[in-house]
Amino acid sequence: MKKFLIISAIIFSCFHLSAQQYLDYGFQRDLSVIVKDSLLNNLKNTWGGGLNSCQFSEIELNQDGIKDLFVFDRSSSKIATFINNGTPDSVDYVYAPEYRDKFPPLHDWVMLVDYNGDGKEDIFTYGIGGISVYKNTSDPVSGLSFSLITKMINSQQGQGPTNYVNLLVTSVDWPVIADIDGDGDMDILAFFGFGSFIEYHKNMSMELHGIPDSLDYVLQEYCWGKFAESATSNKLTLDTICPYKSDAVDDFSNGSKHTGSTMLAIDLNGDGVKDLLLGDIGFPWITKLINGGTVTDANMISQDTMFPLNSVRVNLLSMPAPCYLDVDNDGIKDLILSPFDGGQVVSEDLKSCWFYKNTGTNSSPVFEYRYDNFLQKDMIDVGSGAYPVLFDYDGDGLLDLFIGNFGVHDSSYYSYGNLISTYKSKIVLYKNTGTVANPEFQFVTNDFAGIANRKLMGIIPTFGDINGDSIAEMIIGKSDGTLDLYNNTAGPGNPVNMILTQTNYMDINVGKYAAPQLVDIDGDSLLDLVIGEKNGNLTFYKNTGTKTNPVFTHITDSLGGIDVVRHTLSNYGYSVPCFFKDTTGHFKLFVGCEMGYIYYYKNIDSNLAGHFMLVDSMYLYINEGSRSGIAVANLNNDSYPDMIIGNYSGGVSYFKGKHPDLVGIHEFSSNDFVNAELYPNPSDNKVFIKFLNTISNENIDIKIYNTMGACVLSFRESSKSVCSIGVSNLTNGLYICIVTTNDNTSGNRKLFSKKLLIVHQ
Repeated sequence: MKKFLIISAIIFSCFHLSAQQYLDYGFQRDLSVIVKDSLLNNLKNTWGGGLNSCQFSEIELNQDGIKDLFVFDRSSSKIATFINNGTPDSVDYVYAPEYRDKFPPLHDWVMLVDYNGDGKEDIFTYGIGGISVYKNTSDPVSGLSFSLITKMINSQQGQGPTNYVNLLVTSVDWPVIADIDGDGDMDILAFFGFGSFIEYHKNMSMELHGIPDSLDYVLQEYCWGKFAESATSNKLTLDTICPYKSDAVDDFSNGSKHTGSTMLAIDLNGDGVKDLLLGDIGFPWITKLINGGTVTDANMISQDTMFPLNSVRVNLLSMPAPCYLDVDNDGIKDLILSPFDGGQVVSEDLKSCWFYKNTGTNSSPVFEYRYDNFLQKDMIDVGSGAYPVLFDYDGDGLLDLFIGNFGVHDSSYYSYGNLISTYKSKIVLYKNTGTVANPEFQFVTNDFAGIANRKLMGIIPTFGDINGDSIAEMIIGKSDGTLDLYNNTAGPGNPVNMILTQTNYMDINVGKYAAPQLVDIDGDSLLDLVIGEKNGNLTFYKNTGTKTNPVFTHITDSLGGIDVVRHTLSNYGYSVPCFFKDTTGHFKLFVGCEMGYIYYYKNIDSNLAGHFMLVDSMYLYINEGSRSGIAVANLNNDSYPDMIIGNYSGGVSYFKGKHPDLVGIHEFSSNDFVNAELYPNPSDNKVFIKFLNTISNENIDIKIYNTMGACVLSFRESSKSVCSIGVSNLTNGLYICIVTTNDNTSGNRKLFSKKLLIVHQ
């Protein structure tokens, strides 16, 4: 009883203490802010974040019996989830990002397939040279959840039990995971990594167990379909002798590495065998292959490079990935195509999701082109890259939304067999037509200041009065690291009219991808320049001129000691600064980065020659997609700043400011990726963390924080199932234990944070 009273007292005192300790800011996603298009229609999924190179799958997200939509955008490593309202004969999806965090970390490619016949789509995704699988463990009570089944599917590729080896699928291939032989389990078709032939890996689940709930594979055929793809183009040769089963040698078996393809196996003519739709890296078309064989002996007898012949030919850069699912609620599966190419400078970004309605049947489809911007037309999407800036351009007292971008696809051509795409940057403007308390935005132009004609790339704008004429000028950063100055020729109180005045402004050059912000960071009433860049640091140019004649003098390339590069994953950071002031007038700083997280810094005032305090490199675990850009301002006249975040998919997300969360009582568990237990709790001497799913090839980082937010214990463990933590030196009280992992494929991942109570006897 005495021990219980002590514990209760500690809990009370700790929670009382925590009640006084808040995070600096609180934000919550807000999808309610209205944005109107050029025709004054409300965008349906305004803040969906944009789409570029997408892979589509259906899955039941909210357990209502209707298949919803999962989208993985490879260009920004971003998951987007949409609830299907189920309106008959209608595309009726509503952006529902609350389901996104239920999925494990994913990269390169993702395919949702029900492999065990329970009616719930499981996750097949790229591992390291192969396929990882997560089982869908959702139920009506706990909701959407997944559990890792295997990090690598093996297949028997030779005689004997020791010949089970990795089923090779590269990161540039989109395999087939489907029932090829009609026995009810999921087989796999995959291009051989060093050849031009498709391997058929038969699932032996039905043969071995009588039910389709296993991932037991055997390499059944080396050259499924009896055709070969050229190693240097999208040329196909039918009726080809398989070089792996004879002494035949031709130009397809010369050791050239397979360079990437997309595949969809479906019955296109109602004969009960799987035909094939095939895309190829660097090419915009789909080839249709008709299977004249049987379910056990495929033989492609004809090809059509004009698919679909009866409608608009697929012409989608680059390497279109065909996805087969019912998107308009008529019970018949349709065709959605989007680029699979992993390059970030190939996609026709604004029209990269093509919708073909199936006017036939599921067994004998007829695909008719409908439009090229599936879902994109319903959201803010400015192309590739989105860098929001808030500025009152018309003097009405309301902050308007400007969005710079990396660019919009302009043209493509082939040079020595390689696909080359060109882009041109634009600045998109949405006017704030709402009120001081309720922002609302209206599209004005997708080419503010006529920048598109200059065919620049990587444009990020910043605004401020740098010459004392009471009207703001505009400075833009460019991909070549330089700046351009635009003067405002409009009078005070009028909508700005920006005219290019000087290129390579003041010969400032930060290297690559200049991300400028005009801000009086040193408090001398002159606007200075802080510039982010590709290398992930911030460069500081102090304004040493006057209010009417600015002179920007280079001070340092390492302002605040900032470095947003995730060195284990990349050599670059693509830093985008956003300085803002809190309610007490002190500077705070958010920095966008290549990996999409938000870096948060404080201790800035009177510390320009020192190191800013890094509060968090994954602020609130917000990640809207790679190459994040942030704009912060109070848009609704409450007590908290609001935030708009852009990403490389070309869209933006809106986060409303709110009362900050308490430090020390927030718990998070990513049990859709790995289950873990922390015990005993309360603890006296030692605490154990037991991982219920295997973690391999990863480091495990464990940090314990007190309720003031200070890290009191930190160490790293190698892969293991149970970690032991000595806590005898910690004083009685409430703590937070945060566990993350780090590997070379997915980077830092937060697995869970748990409250930990220390009570010494």
